[in-house]
Amino acid sequence: MKDCVKKTKDRILQIETIVQALPNTVPGEFRVTFNYKGRKSINIASEVLARLTDDSSVVFDPFFGSGSFILAAANTKAKEIIGTELDQYSYFAFHSLVLKTDYDKLNNYFQYIKKTVYDQIMSLYQTECCGSVNYISKLLFDPANGEEGLFNPVPNREIQNHENVKLVAACPYCGKKSKRFDEKDLQKIKSLDSFDTSRFPNTEYIENSRINITKETGANKYDKIFVKRSKIALLLIQDAINSIPNCNERDLLENALVSTLSLARIAMYGSATDILYHVLKEKAQETNVWLLFEEKYKNFVNFKKAHPEFQIDENDARIKLFRADYATFINAHPEIKADIIYTDFPYTDQVPYLERNQLYRVWLETFYDKKTFALTKQMLDEEIVLTNAPSRQNKNTIESYCRDLDNMFSQLSKAIRPDGLAVFTLNLGKEKYFKIYLEIMNLARKNGFEFVHSITLKKNDPTLKKQSSKTNTLSHEQIVFFQKLSDDNAYFYLNEMNYEFEITKFVYRQVTKAGANGVSISAAVQGIIDNLLQTHKIVANTKIIEKIRRIIQSNFSCIHGFVFLDENRLYLTIEDDDLLFAKLYNLVPLYIKKLLKTHNKFLLEDIYQELTTSLCDGNPKTIEQVLANDEHQKAIEKLIKNYCTIQDGYFVERKAETVPCENAIDISTLSGTEFEQLIKNLLTAEGYEDVLVVGGSGDLGVDLIAKKNENACIFQCKRWNANVGSTPIQRLYTELTLHKYYKAFCITTSDYTEDGKKEAKLCGVEIINGLQTIELLNKHFPGRYFNGAITIR
Repeated sequence: MKDCVKKTKDRILQIETIVQALPNTVPGEFRVTFNYKGRKSINIASEVLARLTDDSSVVFDPFFGSGSFILAAANTKAKEIIGTELDQYSYFAFHSLVLKTDYDKLNNYFQYIKKTVYDQIMSLYQTECCGSVNYISKLLFDPANGEEGLFNPVPNREIQNHENVKLVAACPYCGKKSKRFDEKDLQKIKSLDSFDTSRFPNTEYIENSRINITKETGANKYDKIFVKRSKIALLLIQDAINSIPNCNERDLLENALVSTLSLARIAMYGSATDILYHVLKEKAQETNVWLLFEEKYKNFVNFKKAHPEFQIDENDARIKLFRADYATFINAHPEIKADIIYTDFPYTDQVPYLERNQLYRVWLETFYDKKTFALTKQMLDEEIVLTNAPSRQNKNTIESYCRDLDNMFSQLSKAIRPDGLAVFTLNLGKEKYFKIYLEIMNLARKNGFEFVHSITLKKNDPTLKKQSSKTNTLSHEQIVFFQKLSDDNAYFYLNEMNYEFEITKFVYRQVTKAGANGVSISAAVQGIIDNLLQTHKIVANTKIIEKIRRIIQSNFSCIHGFVFLDENRLYLTIEDDDLLFAKLYNLVPLYIKKLLKTHNKFLLEDIYQELTTSLCDGNPKTIEQVLANDEHQKAIEKLIKNYCTIQDGYFVERKAETVPCENAIDISTLSGTEFEQLIKNLLTAEGYEDVLVVGGSGDLGVDLIAKKNENACIFQCKRWNANVGSTPIQRLYTELTLHKYYKAFCITTSDYTEDGKKEAKLCGVEIINGLQTIELLNKHFPGRYFNGAITIR
């Protein structure tokens, strides 16, 4: 992480506690308006925005969709709120919901529609119970079974005593609000054959099997999932709306009608409105279209009246909404420099909105405004999505999706000021976490952003069994924060190459070759300058040289003008997998300690979150390779169990009986530097003199030098949880013989592998394991330290 974002992270950490205490829910009156998948909590977004903005702030949502974040921003003091939306239906639905309305005018138009079509529509649903005229509100039936499916549908909890017709009013004789489908009801349905519904759309949808639009089932045809009665009723209401003059109130009524389509179709019994394209064979429902329309109309009015603060004027100077592709808009408005971009991250195949919203868009294109609501090739090309639609081959690979994300970050970087924040809600789902999440971080860095922090919102079950079955699973919604870096602090990319990683690799090799003495910073910088000229034909100017120097200093330990490896850093794709995992494994206790200190509890995925943000290269393939190993996965799970137990759905600190006192320090959770300092104190207590912390030499050299009886000894300190192998012993022996020290010691918090023990015996290196380290510490500092890695089982 860049140093320049640490202050920002501190601010966000203050927000985190507040946000996580709020329910992650969508207001009920907002949820029952138009049907939009993926709406977010307005209250949570309002809290975040209120603490990151002031009365001079500009907020920009480039994919405003359901408008959750526009409404959240409206609750703040932000000076200006800008939103763009590619999908015409989403724009139309939200715009009509928040645009100021003349309620008298709206009510008059609704009453006109009711007077015009109510009797006709209700006659379509006329029935009888005990000889008394009544009307159907819902019919439960099995479409594939013809008349038998009407008379005797498959039982479900709504069908009591075979009564599959739900009535608008209770029967005045039997008092029931349900009855059994009968012969008169069948004749009513057959009588509708004479109605002309040829105007009803029979458009073919874009296929997508993940949202059930398939040619095999017939779901690719618009009219396949509507019964004749629904078609007639929908057309009657639409004709009445079309006879009203163009105005905002007419748009609202149209939107209310379009919102009924999800249940006006042949819907799954107990259907959720986001399951749109099933062609059902049984357990279906047909719902009275007028009742649906009237309910939606009331929902829209109730929302608008309940939230007058969200109602904006057509010429509102503060809230500005545009039906536009975000990139086109940004390029057309270079003057916009937002303080914060707050939006829903463009999802992969979970929600291909242009395909999902075809049900609504086709209706609007057919009956309301063909030009405005046409789904164009340009729109399909502009959508950021991963889809399995056969007709969208340019959007069906992770590579194409990542190219779109690359362009997105590039465009957003133009629309945000330096140090501004890009905030995304993100829920990647199973089997996409590490590959996509790390690619997102990499692409953000490439385009001038740095990851700051993430806040997990939905936390349900952290158990290892459920969450560890896949190493690349992220099941909970997050708010992810990126900061726009200044040009001086931006990551160093050459075209598609993260040259910072190339610098790290180059210097890593130099330091490895140099051994314990390290490499001078000037020599390391000069090596990069030469590489730029020879390999990339770039002459390094003063600005580039200073950037090279900063990169080296942020990725290595630099002491007295020399560069050493930082043993707490993961040099991914540079080190071999075993060494890499050992170092990664050794960091897990530090993350546990950090999470428990900050939150008193955590989820397994929080540990993975910490791992991913520790990477020095942002390459999504590297950590996948390490964690894909089942043995590595099991080792991490076992290690967490050492320190934690599960309580109320979270990992919490395990209270070990062997801990000597409440304030005792667990040496297995110390940083490498802290452990070196502790061993320095121990050596002093043991009678050593002139104890010097060399520091920064990592695995290649010596951590401590000390004298006893005028004999200089060297010490390697391994604050590890993985067992120490032969390689560190060999390196320590090399330093012993090269500089003719008297004796060499390796001290660890863990233990040694068999190879490590053999090598130590062969080389004459003294090894001290975790138990022995605690014994020595208790000898001089009784009760002050314990070793959680080996004492907690």
